Amino acid sequence: MQGGFWSAIALTTISGLSTSIGGAVVLMGGNPSTRSLGHMLSFASGVMLEISFIDMLPEAVSSIGFFEANLYFFVGMLLCGSMVYLIPEEDLSKLAGGKTKDQEKEGSLLRAGMITALGISLHNFPEGIAVYLSCLRGIGMGLPLAIAISIHNIPEGMAVAVPIYAATKDRWQAFKWCTLSGLCEPVGALIAGVFLTSILTEHMVQCSLAMVAGVMVFLCLKELLPTTLKYIDAGEAVISHMVGMFIIFISVHLLSDISGGQI
Repeated sequence: MQGGFWSAIALTTISGLSTSIGGAVVLMGGNPSTRSLGHMLSFASGVMLEISFIDMLPEAVSSIGFFEANLYFFVGMLLCGSMVYLIPEEDLSKLAGGKTKDQEKEGSLLRAGMITALGISLHNFPEGIAVYLSCLRGIGMGLPLAIAISIHNIPEGMAVAVPIYAATKDRWQAFKWCTLSGLCEPVGALIAGVFLTSILTEHMVQCSLAMVAGVMVFLCLKELLPTTLKYIDAGEAVISHMVGMFIIFISVHLLSDISGGQI
């Protein structure tokens, strides 16, 4: 294997594990109150929507064009909608571990956590491929991008850990899922380096980014926001949602300078 491959694996593993930092921050805070939980769910939806609309989709539009990027965006929404409706919510209620009268609400929370983990995982996969492609051009290209991704992975880990911990009361489960979602990044680099080197193009990466943006937007609208409104009212939810969006906006804006505009 060439040096760029191993550099990509190392960098994506480090940046992917940054989701664990976000999860650890949540777990150190203890079991959240109902109101805090609602705010964190709304924060998570803001994080995912902002990543989709100011990071992933604009990058795809600038690379493959408005029509094609939006076409793949809606394909992603359609595919995600098909998958979500195949996940029975009542089955997750049985895993939540709460009292019988609370199982429905805890099942809804666990579902929100799993859905968030799915969205973040899908988002991290093409990010790993992007770091791999950057490392092929030299460590000077890959390292800044990996640092930038590491920092904005921290709130993503928080978004995954909060609902899972609140539903299961199990710190290990919450930490496990936020870590696994981050590890999709080195998996993306590994698959790109081992199986896709001869066929992988920048065009393919941008198409996948547009699709994942569609997936994440659908998950927010279908799962995270409705679950949020079970715990706090719309006025409070808007504030937390805006905070999540603003944090991602600041991280993407500031870190684009570090990465040379690659994020």
